[in-house]
Amino acid sequence: MSESLKTAVRLAVLRLLDPLVKWLMEAGLGVGDLVSLVKVAYVRAARERGRAGGGEAHRPNVSRIAVITGLTRIEVMNILATGAADPVYDRGRQRAERVLTGWWNDSTFQDASGRPAVLPIRGGKRSFAALVERYSGERWLVATILEELLRVKAVRRVGDRVQAVSRSYATVSWDPAGVLAFGEQLSEHCGTLLHNLKFPAQARYVRRVVNARLDPKYVPMLVRDLTEQAQGFADSADDALNDPGQTLRGRDREHGASLGVGLYIFETREEEALPTYAPKSRTPGGARKAKGRQNTASKGRPGGR
Repeated sequence: MSESLKTAVRLAVLRLLDPLVKWLMEAGLGVGDLVSLVKVAYVRAARERGRAGGGEAHRPNVSRIAVITGLTRIEVMNILATGAADPVYDRGRQRAERVLTGWWNDSTFQDASGRPAVLPIRGGKRSFAALVERYSGERWLVATILEELLRVKAVRRVGDRVQAVSRSYATVSWDPAGVLAFGEQLSEHCGTLLHNLKFPAQARYVRRVVNARLDPKYVPMLVRDLTEQAQGFADSADDALNDPGQTLRGRDREHGASLGVGLYIFETREEEALPTYAPKSRTPGGARKAKGRQNTASKGRPGGR
């Protein structure tokens, strides 16, 4: 990799770390915590690379991981011993989200109009308990999943029955489920962008639309319209992706593929905007002039990027 490309990677990592570090500080985690997690991530990535190459089917090669990551063999062995580098299969909000998705897409749990039926919490094959068992795999999780769906306002109680009121599983506060969902979605987004960098001929669809000079008075209206349009597309994608006829169930689901699409609206406020990168000039006084141009450009760009 050329030095110019490495420089671009470093700048991209800093841009990525900016909101991430703010998030860590909000959670009370310092530099030491981040460094420890980075070491685990490096060991995990090196181990996955070894498995992909067919060289670590049974046990990881500690020496090879140490060489690739720059960690000592003792550090690598300690991380592997804790199990921190093992892959995580049951991610974030997965179980409760699967139950909600099944409710909206499985005709067994829908009414005559094709909407989620109001279900008794327990009893029979057409109950919330049966829904939980089918889509989470564990009937004993009924109370836990119901509490979670009530908490995020995806369902509501109607007497001794329960009704789905939203297709979206959206956390509304700082809690373990919301934090895990944050990490899961960020990982998916970065994974797609990395795939496209490595395999441009088989790129996954990505499109980013932004206006960096938008009149602020139009922001609320556009956010409302974009949200409505995105919601309509998301509902349509949900119907297609979670069609029961093409979804594995029971033990077979462990061998299923994962396919999804993510939508989000972003807004960069004036105080959050990062300065435009300007390379240093080799001519005397060039750096001062470039800096002056940069500051002028930033001031003239509301919400600039």
